[in-house]
Amino acid sequence: MNLLQKLRAEQSSVGLDIGNHSLKLVKIRHLKDGYFLEATGIKELAPGTIEGSEIKDREALIEAITTLINQCDPSIVEVVISMSGHGIISDKCTFKIEPGENAEELILWEAGQRSPFDVDDITLDYRILNRNPDTNEAEVMLVAAKNQIMQNFIDLLYEAGCKPAVVDVDAFAINNCYSLESQGQPGAGVVMLLNIGHDLTNVTFVKDGLYHSTRDISTAGDFFSKTIQRNLGVSAQEAFAIIKGNADESMDKSVIQQSIEYAAEELSSGIDLAFSYFKSSEKNDVIDKIVLCGGGAYITGLAEFLEHRHETAVRISNPLTHLQYDPDLFGSVDPQKISALLCVAIGLALRKVSV
Repeated sequence: MNLLQKLRAEQSSVGLDIGNHSLKLVKIRHLKDGYFLEATGIKELAPGTIEGSEIKDREALIEAITTLINQCDPSIVEVVISMSGHGIISDKCTFKIEPGENAEELILWEAGQRSPFDVDDITLDYRILNRNPDTNEAEVMLVAAKNQIMQNFIDLLYEAGCKPAVVDVDAFAINNCYSLESQGQPGAGVVMLLNIGHDLTNVTFVKDGLYHSTRDISTAGDFFSKTIQRNLGVSAQEAFAIIKGNADESMDKSVIQQSIEYAAEELSSGIDLAFSYFKSSEKNDVIDKIVLCGGGAYITGLAEFLEHRHETAVRISNPLTHLQYDPDLFGSVDPQKISALLCVAIGLALRKVSV
């Protein structure tokens, strides 16, 4: 069977990562022996389109989504999206479920009592990770999402001509992507997946190959840009270019380095706090590896700073090396320079949903 026949025999799914700074879209064909990247694209959003978890300019966001889809593949209708930030909470809990009890009813009732949100204003979901038949205890991953925030995005997608097939969580998508890079065998030890977005950083812990927990850090790419703006007196656009390594030769390199290191230290303080939560539940004092995802992964010198500061191996995620694709798909863009930006979208597209 040739490649074209294989593509026709399998199904595709589309991941749409709606960030505060940009949209990322990935369409993946699920093959029997791997994955084929059919379409992908990135579109920056106008400042203020989304702030936090709130849509501020619906028309601008709808236009951006429809434009990106038309550029990538106009036939796209069903998409997998994700949520993160203040509108969503995920946590791992242990429940005792006696034989004969309704597990779902018990878990959702207990989850409603634990959520900091009003139970009438949230959607709850869960997954049982492990069961201990000797103690009747079950380790459960809980997710609580604010209805209004989630519904706003769902309604907007329908207005844009899309159908949200699945609403996922950024951290789970990142974990999916990491599993792809690890070829399904992440190995032993503690891995920190650091998804550095525009205004939020997700810290996801993977222990011995299994998802453990997630914490959010407010220090993200925008903090680096604003630090550069303030210290060098440049525009937001110039600051963005600088942190990506495109500084003008006339600029003071020592000030740039000091600015990035100052912001990186703030990020590291957040990492330390997140890791302290992890250590409180696990007997691990060492991070064995840090994997950088998101646009912030490419901040000049950040990987080296974190490697030295946290005394562990740090690498930038590169999931595109594990996907088949036509080299012409990216045109003049080097795929290795945007691969980490696509981690959430790739993780979402790995969900096997027919389109």
